Amino acid sequence: MNIFGDIRIAWRNLWRNKRRTIITISSIFFAVFFSILMRSFQLGTYSHMIDNMVTQFSGHLQIQDVDYMDNQMIDYSIPYTDSIKQILDDNKDVDFYFPRIQTGSLASSGLNSKFALVMGVDYQKEIELIDLKRNVAEFFLDSSAIRILTEGMDKENAEILLKYKNKAYSSKLDLRENLFADGFDTAKYISEVYQKTALLEVKYNKYGEDVLVGYKLAQYLELTVGDSIILIGQGFEGATAVGKFRIAGLLNFPADAFNERFVYMPLHTAQIYLSAYRLDDNQDTTYYVNYVAMNTVYQASVREGDYKRILKVKNEVEEKLNNKMLTVVGWRNLNKDLIQGIQMDNESGKIMIFVLYLIIAFGVLGTVMMMIAERKREFGMMMAVGLKRRKLSFIVSVEMFFIGMIATVAGIVVTAPIIWYGHVHPIVLRGEAAKSMDMYNMEPVLPFQSFDTYILSQLLVVAVIVAIVLIYALLKIRKLKVINALRA
Repeated sequence: MNIFGDIRIAWRNLWRNKRRTIITISSIFFAVFFSILMRSFQLGTYSHMIDNMVTQFSGHLQIQDVDYMDNQMIDYSIPYTDSIKQILDDNKDVDFYFPRIQTGSLASSGLNSKFALVMGVDYQKEIELIDLKRNVAEFFLDSSAIRILTEGMDKENAEILLKYKNKAYSSKLDLRENLFADGFDTAKYISEVYQKTALLEVKYNKYGEDVLVGYKLAQYLELTVGDSIILIGQGFEGATAVGKFRIAGLLNFPADAFNERFVYMPLHTAQIYLSAYRLDDNQDTTYYVNYVAMNTVYQASVREGDYKRILKVKNEVEEKLNNKMLTVVGWRNLNKDLIQGIQMDNESGKIMIFVLYLIIAFGVLGTVMMMIAERKREFGMMMAVGLKRRKLSFIVSVEMFFIGMIATVAGIVVTAPIIWYGHVHPIVLRGEAAKSMDMYNMEPVLPFQSFDTYILSQLLVVAVIVAIVLIYALLKIRKLKVINALRA
């Protein structure tokens, strides 16, 4: 009998006891189904988190001074020259780049003072990058506004409004929804609330030297839009940095830590404030920045292939710069804490999948043990009429191969449309879960990872399970005594 005949026998043997075969296939199927879904969801969430955090904050790559990474002082700034801009403009793989300069300063007004993180940015680029507009407050419920509003208001609504004292909101919809959810009579009072708490309109293209201040920092300093804030710090190369700036708007980030200390100012204003510039012999001015961050046309994700493509851009830019004092740093080195957190969570996810497969493996082993015990007489009869152990072992091996293959293919086929739908239409978070993601300026969605190499790892695990179970079956066949089997 040829090999194809043995394969046909193995296929027929599977369906002689359909219940047993279906139970074995089902156990492996559910392991593949749940492990692929879990892994896809886990990796998709990681990639979404990384892409949002990296793209909006550190960038995929940064051009820095060679010493800036280890000692992030303003003195290790780099010249933001036309040649750097040209290199980035000419690279077709660089999608977007943005210069930044930042330092700590003492923010002061009257007798009040507090530490602030001053960020010199290109406003237009930040608007495009992180949608800065949605982080600028349009309404601020300060003490005076609350006092005026509650004077002519019934007690119940006044008590609700008092809960919102010193809160800032970036839109009418945001303010209205929060008040409405607490039972405030928005139909009666919302127009007055808008009128009394509205801030001056922010003109993004007419900032001049005006700054944006975190609303909690402004509240502490007893300042509002139109007032002046004093900043005192250390500038470039030991210069003293002192400046008085008009507040053009209040920042309202989801994370209060940002609202308590952030001051945004136009890049050029920050460079003048910090004396981050030099004059050459021709009296031409070169301005400095801490770093130039860039985003590539590729995605920052957990996938190694994506990172290698970004590294390719890194090497290209570094080669063009051809400057030993400058270096290009990849996002993994810029976000080590984020990577470590993801790696820890990733390992815990792998442990959960391992436990799932371990449980399934014992289930499959139990089913195979039952199958061998039930078919002991059958195996003895086949060997008694002349079937060699080697051929019997081959037939059983083919049976186990069919079981593993059917279960794996079925698992992949069933999960494919779910993963595709979850990738195209991510799970949208609501309530507190959405707010927790919003704190990091991340879109509150949880996408699935599209089909990738993680599928192969699931196939490998199934193959290992089937191989281990098969070893048990083959050992039992090898030790099988024909006479004892016939008496079973």
